[in-house]
Amino acid sequence: MTDRLRLLHFPPQIINVVRDALKGSWKRGIQDERVYGGAHEFKMKGNPWEAQGNEAAPARIMVTAVLASLYHEGWNLISSTDVSKKSNDKDTFFFRHNSSITPHPSTFFAISFNEDDKLRLIGAPPDVIPVLQNVLAVHKQKEQWKLADVAYEFKLKGYPWKADGEATVATRLMLLQIIEALGTIGFEIYASIDMCTGPSNGDEGDGADTDTWILRRPKY
Repeated sequence: MTDRLRLLHFPPQIINVVRDALKGSWKRGIQDERVYGGAHEFKMKGNPWEAQGNEAAPARIMVTAVLASLYHEGWNLISSTDVSKKSNDKDTFFFRHNSSITPHPSTFFAISFNEDDKLRLIGAPPDVIPVLQNVLAVHKQKEQWKLADVAYEFKLKGYPWKADGEATVATRLMLLQIIEALGTIGFEIYASIDMCTGPSNGDEGDGADTDTWILRRPKY
């Protein structure tokens, strides 16, 4: 399905926290809620897990908001994993709660790898863009706001997300440079998740077969 989010084994107050995060981050809103097989299910308006076109960036904003809200309530993501062999599967998230540790207030944003040659910063704070501009200076063809003040896009040279031969090594070296540069301003990868329902049938191929990175930086 392309519109459901299910919570398993969370206490009722955390269901309320997630509901608020969904309402605050997904402009189309929640269509319905129900208990499904012991899980609390939210049915969203639209199709966020298709993660294509106009819903690509907002869907990642929504997931980032949910993960951030859970983190600040003491629920730390310990794994995002694919436990299904279905063709349109998505990751399942596993969390651990530690009441003895107070979570440090943090900033979150997302990076998505789109089409064959685009990288998007979604919900990134202002100091992130110049860091990536510097790292990608020799790799980019152009850059632009894909969605004003929400998603900043770099169009890269070649086809790094569909690379062959030695280009596969170059792509991974570039990603290492990105991770290292983000580390200099305090960001680390918090999660790498498959949130798209399999390969895209659209022309853009937004997010098809690639993970989305969620990054976190403690606030000081």
